[in-house]
Amino acid sequence: MTRRSAAPLCLALLIASYLPARAQGPDLQPTVDEFYPADRLKPATAADRQSCSVTLGAAGTSQPAAVLAAYTTRTAGTLRLLRRSDAGTFQVAFDSPDTWVMPGGRCVIRLRDVDFDGQPEAFVSFQGVRASTGWIFKWDGTSLRNLTPTESLEGRVSSLLLDPQLYDLDHAGPLEVIASRVVERQTPGGRSRAPAFVYGLTEAGYTVQGSLVAVIPYRADVDARSNLRSFRLLEDSAAPYRLRLVNGDRFGRHRVTGASIQINEVQVLEPRDLSDAMPFASVTIPPLAVQNHVTASLTGPADATLLVLIEDSTKR
Repeated sequence: MTRRSAAPLCLALLIASYLPARAQGPDLQPTVDEFYPADRLKPATAADRQSCSVTLGAAGTSQPAAVLAAYTTRTAGTLRLLRRSDAGTFQVAFDSPDTWVMPGGRCVIRLRDVDFDGQPEAFVSFQGVRASTGWIFKWDGTSLRNLTPTESLEGRVSSLLLDPQLYDLDHAGPLEVIASRVVERQTPGGRSRAPAFVYGLTEAGYTVQGSLVAVIPYRADVDARSNLRSFRLLEDSAAPYRLRLVNGDRFGRHRVTGASIQINEVQVLEPRDLSDAMPFASVTIPPLAVQNHVTASLTGPADATLLVLIEDSTKR
């Protein structure tokens, strides 16, 4: 049986997939390259000049009205919004402040409409050796607004989102972001120090709403023998513990018809406890060990999904 780690944040994006980047056209990359901020990033060689971009609007029929571009060297990055003028040339409309910390040797920008208003948000990821740092921006057609939860230290502003992923936990309102805040350094037999924090969208941007011990996505078309996952208890975890299930999506699609779940070889959910008529389920589970193992056997269509959330009673 294959064992996979699920603690605390699964890197697979299951419930809410990103929209693909919009087609950029053959002439966009030279424009993006033209605005590489060499005086700010100071790349040592041409190979250090990395960039990624997406179009945010269209002027007329096919030409982009704005381009969001991220630039990196092998260690640091920055962000620029390029606006097309009436004359058809691009100008820098926004530069990320020097105080924003955007580490990473590569970047990726993806679009996702998190609040279902028809205007996708931009997710900018700066990828380091052990983790990626995420930033989230709202484009309203005129200006760019930072939705990222951040912390300030000695005048430097850093994103709190490490390896962020989007999930639809409540099947209502904007999508949630789940992310860690620290890079986990596992020690044999030790507890985890990295909760998975849940962020919800508010008027102030994404703000923390809770935390989880583990986030484990399952698919019905995966052989049950491969559905063994493991997670570690957190350093400050306190009982009681709960197993919370999110079945399918908010439109009633992709739901499992039943599930059998064991934690540490103890049955915590039986097939009769869940059906395709139930978008959610929640049960109290026995005390957890430092190292825990979860197995799941699902029934339903091949594209059915089940998100398993492990919660403790600690307020963070």
